[in-house]
Amino acid sequence: MFCPDCGKPILLRDVIEEKFDSPAVHHTGFIVAEAGQIYRGYTNSDHGIDGEIEFKDDQGRASGKRLYVQLKSGDSYLKKRQGDGAEVFQIKNPHWADYWQQQAYPVMLVIRRSDGEIRWMDVSAYLKRESGSGKTVRQIVFEGERFEAVSVQNLAEEGAGAGPAVETRQTLGFFAA
Repeated sequence: MFCPDCGKPILLRDVIEEKFDSPAVHHTGFIVAEAGQIYRGYTNSDHGIDGEIEFKDDQGRASGKRLYVQLKSGDSYLKKRQGDGAEVFQIKNPHWADYWQQQAYPVMLVIRRSDGEIRWMDVSAYLKRESGSGKTVRQIVFEGERFEAVSVQNLAEEGAGAGPAVETRQTLGFFAA
């Protein structure tokens, strides 16, 4: 493809191709599959949600219980805060904070570092808690747990009624089908 004004070639590697070549996308799919659950990546993911995880029921069927994921890959997404050393994710698009809070299911921020470590955190619950007094939240103190098959399985089991976090997640509407 060539520029109609100057005739120079235009590089065809676009944002969508870069997004789906991301290690975060591939690893998310592998981890969710290893947990025996369903991952669906979204092709139009520039709106703050890159995909969803749907949990299976005891018979291995799609249950309708799900969560959304926002995927990030690289070391630039988390900054160490001076003073307490907390890892902070800056919300670059202010619309995302509102969008994540309005979803019917939790939104998990999944961050893959260059060393291969992947962690995730329920950012919709964090944002609801932090913006409860009406303040605008522009950053997230990222306290993500390791994103691996066992953490996905634990959430699936909690949805079936096991585990102490179920009441909290039910209060947030996590397991409404």
